[in-house]
Amino acid sequence: MVWVGLVREFVYARSRKRRPRLPVVSSTAIVNTDLRPSGSVLAGGELWNAESKHGNSIHRDATVTVVGFRNHLLLVEERS
Repeated sequence: MVWVGLVREFVYARSRKRRPRLPVVSSTAIVNTDLRPSGSVLAGGELWNAESKHGNSIHRDATVTVVGFRNHLLLVEERS
């Protein structure tokens, strides 16, 4: 009987999928892969595809600001 309860808990936990939420404009993110001009960033605890707003390169581990969205990409600028 304990096994059945564990299976039910497992199925219930798997059915509740966490939906990703778009990061808020002006929030911060950390560059995961070099942006040349596109790559990935970690924003809000999730990995997102991103692109440098001005087309410049931004190195890994740099802190960036989310400034907008375009075609399923986050647009980011490097913080000064």
